[in-house]
Amino acid sequence: MMPQPKSKVVLTISFSVDLLLLAFAFFISNYIKFGVLSPKDSFYYTLFLIWETIWVLLVLKFNLYEIPRILYIDKLISKNAQALIAFVFLSATVVFFSTNYKFSRIFFITTLLLFSAFVLIWRALFLFFFKKYRAKKRYRFTELVFIGFNNHIKRFIKTVYLDPKYGYEIKAIFTEAPLKGKLGALKKGKLKDAIKFLEQNKTKEIVISLPHTQAKFINELLQYADNNLIRVSVIPEFSEYLSQIFTINYIENVPVLKFRREPLQSLTNRILKRGFDVVFSSLLIVFVFSWLFPLIAILIKSTSKGPVFFAQERTGRDGETFKCYKFRSMEVNADSDNIQAKKHDKRITRVGAILRKTSLDELPQIVNVLLNNMSLVGPRPHMLKHTEEYRLLVDKFMVRHFAKPGVTGWAQILGFRGETKTVKDMKNRAMADIWYIENWSFMLDLKIILRTVYTILFKKEENAY
Repeated sequence: MMPQPKSKVVLTISFSVDLLLLAFAFFISNYIKFGVLSPKDSFYYTLFLIWETIWVLLVLKFNLYEIPRILYIDKLISKNAQALIAFVFLSATVVFFSTNYKFSRIFFITTLLLFSAFVLIWRALFLFFFKKYRAKKRYRFTELVFIGFNNHIKRFIKTVYLDPKYGYEIKAIFTEAPLKGKLGALKKGKLKDAIKFLEQNKTKEIVISLPHTQAKFINELLQYADNNLIRVSVIPEFSEYLSQIFTINYIENVPVLKFRREPLQSLTNRILKRGFDVVFSSLLIVFVFSWLFPLIAILIKSTSKGPVFFAQERTGRDGETFKCYKFRSMEVNADSDNIQAKKHDKRITRVGAILRKTSLDELPQIVNVLLNNMSLVGPRPHMLKHTEEYRLLVDKFMVRHFAKPGVTGWAQILGFRGETKTVKDMKNRAMADIWYIENWSFMLDLKIILRTVYTILFKKEENAY
């Protein structure tokens, strides 16, 4: 659905608050570094003007003040975070190449960090209260006329278009199908009555969802809309059975549908994800694993016979196999590559039980991350035997291998971890993994990492054994 038209009030408020937050960060940083609110050196005021100019340009570039009707807070934060990252790099570049002045690096970094935090908090609060205000005051509601109806559209109407927080109001539905209840009250006639209704009622937007057999009628609707200043959205009839996210590319003006959106096919996104993997993993190895690894190794060796690490062939990206590393949590046995760990499994050692409960047995996979076999976040890799079994039992199971496997993943924080007792368990896990692949963002990865840490520290997982 197309974005809501820009409101001058919203633009003015957003623009003013952003500049005030930048000024606020500027003066607080000056006080933190120099003990006074107002800088004594004119260079800092020049720097302030440069910052404001850069931010204004980035606001226009990233279109930060556009408020779509259907917008989720994580996507809003992600969009603003990208702009803030660009702001930091541009600011540093401009200052580095434009002056030899020995200004305070602490002041520079503190201002940028404070401004970034202020902007993200402000955007989240604004969206939260704006949705509540829009739902309560019916602010700038968009009136819609639906032409065509199916089960997919029915779910869409109930979950989105009838929810006041999204700011829509349905004026009429035209369909051959009988409707009941609230939807029945909105039905104003059959398909043939739609254009007459549009002629008699002022309408700004229509939503068409009709099969290709109605091509002639669809063209009539499009022609009427174009000649009467009516915006058109089309929900294809095939969305009824093609529920995954797809994109449209044009080759010689011919639309070509690609039935899966994969953000990680973008080189920029892959560089961002890989860069974060390397930096975060390196920091963990230096500050945590340098002392934790030897401690766990001593406990394993002193309580059971066998190696400290367990390496197993698993399925990676594009179906390629790789050696996945773990701390050994079982007695050495011949079934480790064929039989999954179960509750009260006698093969699990006393130390191994603790490692598995806390997920510490997975820590050596940070080495896999540095070797580029895995990512910090992604679908969990399975042993080869399970891949061969479930590719035949679970529809679309192999789609999860379009992405690099992860130390943790979206499926795991949803509770789909540990032993897969039934085919349904694996299906739920696979569907969660596919959703992650189609909806990846840097902010989503951060969310999964934070929730994983929270789960390990504060939440008891029934499936962790």
